[in-house]
Amino acid sequence: MRARTGATAVLLTASLLVIATAGPASPAAAAVKFTAKRIVVSNGKARAVIDKRQFRLVFRLRGRTVLRELRPPRSTTPAPLPSTDDPEPYTLERHPDNAVYAPLTYEVGGEVHAQWESGLWNGNTLFDRRSGTVYGARRVISAKQHGDGVRLVLATSEGGRRLVARIDPDRHGGLRVRVRPSSTAGVITVGDSFTAAPGEGFHGFGGTHGTSDKRGEKIYADVVQENLGGSETLVPGLALFPLLVSSGTSYSLAELGGVPSPTELPGGFERYLFPNGMNAAYYPQAEFVSNRGYGFLLNQTVRSRWRMANDRGDTWQVQASGSRLDYTVFPAHGPRRALRELTAVSGRHRLPPGWAEGPTLSRTVQSPALPGQPPAENPASYRAKIEQDLADIQRYGLRISAYGFEGWGMLDLAYVRSVIARLHAMGIRAILYVRAYVSDDALATQPPGDFEETERLGLVATTASGAPYEFEGNGGSPSTLLDFTKPATVAWWRQRLGLLTGLGADGFMQDFGEQVRDDMHFADGSTGVSMHNRYPVLFHRVSRQILDRWAAKHPKRGPIWFFVRAGYSGRPGSAAYEMGDFPGDETVDWGAASGLRSLAPDMLNRAVGGAFGYTTDIGGYIDSLAGPPSEELYNRWSEWATLTPYFRVHNSAASGVRMPWSYDDATLARWKTLAELHQRALPLMRRLWRKGRRTGMPVTR
Repeated sequence: MRARTGATAVLLTASLLVIATAGPASPAAAAVKFTAKRIVVSNGKARAVIDKRQFRLVFRLRGRTVLRELRPPRSTTPAPLPSTDDPEPYTLERHPDNAVYAPLTYEVGGEVHAQWESGLWNGNTLFDRRSGTVYGARRVISAKQHGDGVRLVLATSEGGRRLVARIDPDRHGGLRVRVRPSSTAGVITVGDSFTAAPGEGFHGFGGTHGTSDKRGEKIYADVVQENLGGSETLVPGLALFPLLVSSGTSYSLAELGGVPSPTELPGGFERYLFPNGMNAAYYPQAEFVSNRGYGFLLNQTVRSRWRMANDRGDTWQVQASGSRLDYTVFPAHGPRRALRELTAVSGRHRLPPGWAEGPTLSRTVQSPALPGQPPAENPASYRAKIEQDLADIQRYGLRISAYGFEGWGMLDLAYVRSVIARLHAMGIRAILYVRAYVSDDALATQPPGDFEETERLGLVATTASGAPYEFEGNGGSPSTLLDFTKPATVAWWRQRLGLLTGLGADGFMQDFGEQVRDDMHFADGSTGVSMHNRYPVLFHRVSRQILDRWAAKHPKRGPIWFFVRAGYSGRPGSAAYEMGDFPGDETVDWGAASGLRSLAPDMLNRAVGGAFGYTTDIGGYIDSLAGPPSEELYNRWSEWATLTPYFRVHNSAASGVRMPWSYDDATLARWKTLAELHQRALPLMRRLWRKGRRTGMPVTR
């Protein structure tokens, strides 16, 4: 297929990227009204209506109901639920959900959350096993105005225990609901259930693949890494990996139900991701927009479960781990307005400097083909590849904006400075690499000695006893995680980023952030349970603040750009601090699970949550199963990326980077044509991005 060029392509872009219209924000005029049957909390635009006798919460806008809780069930005798794995090992959904749908529920019992301890999925959930009884709100016992909102005490189906609820006006037209049991003893989850209208669509949830409407699906909002397409090669190969969890417990395959069979994979090979299922994401967002005209934001970073009309078509449910629930509903006149209000709170990507969106080439560090093998790269070989790249860029007349080289840490800093100076002389910006964990591993992306220095200075997450928390990183090397709640760590990170900007770097690939374990401890008193999803938000916020201050002192250098892998939502979430993110390590294939066809839904889903700046690895990255990208796959991947915000070559972890000149002359000519088309489309995309900053409407939609 030949690439579209010229005016036709620009018209196609314009038709795909429709300019949004949205009016100004409504003024808030909060009020609380009490009657014999109901309580109404208003923010001047929308209302939360509380039925007192048979508790139910309804959200209304100008007389229209946009969202309502289910009514309490007729039965008042809760029964203990059987032991439930949710998610199950490998998210196979072999067993019933055992979900209880009712307004404001809480579960009392026990929970075991198991995580992978080593290998590619370090810190990922293996399973979450719960056993207990679910209770729920029954009626309002007392109500008292509290500020602009109301404080409720609710009778529950448990009897002695109560629920204490706060319902208040929130920013940007939202209505916020905060709930906790009067006693938190034994409470392992708190949730809520709402009616799902026929045909209602649920859009968002971050960087999930497969679909752009999550109706009929189940989501476990948990930052995870390295989920790969469920290929016939990968799944039977599970037996090669040790199944260890952070508590030190080891599980055999038999205990976990055995190796998954192809017929068990939800969505089949076409959509399944191993080991965390179809909706596994490096960058989940606990937020969505409904086409019914409301946005929903979970104001918590704990792991959460979402059932979006999957086992009951008339309802959807959210459950937060722990002993409280905190969410905001944004009622609005249509999904565009809901999107605007939601992302005004949760955050939107900043507009990057213009050069960052231009055609970019990246020289990755070639990794060992299998764990335990010797490094595939050394300083001499890596330096030779950089030199060859610079020569080939000039030889083939490529007009690129930026060049990234990740392995700067294995090179002499004087040489790094000289390469950056040569790039600048060629009119090309320089991108270097940083990451959240510290290790002297085979990736060689940080200077030798970082591991020992950060441990000696106490800059990393610890065990309960205060010792550095070491885990197995890439290739089995000991690794630690930087603790950004500690001022000394922030100061060390400021020095590191200052070193690289001082060498002339114009931007960074800011990698990882998914490896937090439940039993890690941080300087602010957090454990990994609450920090797991919060960590990437903190990581990116610290970097943005450091780089903004640096740029203010060096105005001629302009803003420093960085793009990320891990992320999460919040008030604001990580999107507020970023200018771009990539979908994680895509596999070198055509598939909808993690290959080429996974990109469009991923890009659209995270854009709903304000993460507009999507940048894919042209050609795909994980090639240990399929080998390097074929010429046709490389061409099609390049075509796909052309009319997206970024156009960046980054591929083939094990077999080595394929540059545009790595194939025949026709592929090189095609890539150059596509790069020119991308450059012509950038003024339109940047106009849309500026408008998106004001309205929340994504650049790509």
